[in-house]
Amino acid sequence: MVIALLVFAAGICITFLGIYDFVHVFTYLFEHRGDMLIKMIAVGLLQAVDLFLVAIVMFVFALGLLVLFDDKDEIPLKLPEWLKVKNFMQLKVVLWEAILTTLVVSYLAGLVQAKMNGEIINTTSLILPGGILLIALSLYFLKKGEH
Repeated sequence: MVIALLVFAAGICITFLGIYDFVHVFTYLFEHRGDMLIKMIAVGLLQAVDLFLVAIVMFVFALGLLVLFDDKDEIPLKLPEWLKVKNFMQLKVVLWEAILTTLVVSYLAGLVQAKMNGEIINTTSLILPGGILLIALSLYFLKKGEH
């Protein structure tokens, strides 16, 4: 219970950081002009969305821990069907899916920012997408093995 509450508190902190980033993006309207303005707002919004996705991962993990290790049979909340985890494997699959989405958004934000800074995009930029592909394939085979 304590761990779930700490993870939930971390999710709340990350949510506030995402809100700060989201609001901070609009200060670029007063500082920059032209083509750079659009790029900076796009990158800032992607980074804010990335923080929100990380917060969602934390919330799902906290809720999953509560559901899995609760002594009572029923949590007083009405949960969607995908959050009614019955074992640790189901929680892991839900978290993998959320983390994959977060990694994709994070990679895109970093790629756009690198392109904005004039960095050359080369094959080393494909390391993270390769990792995402490997995680997605392992998730696919894990789900296929369950059925």
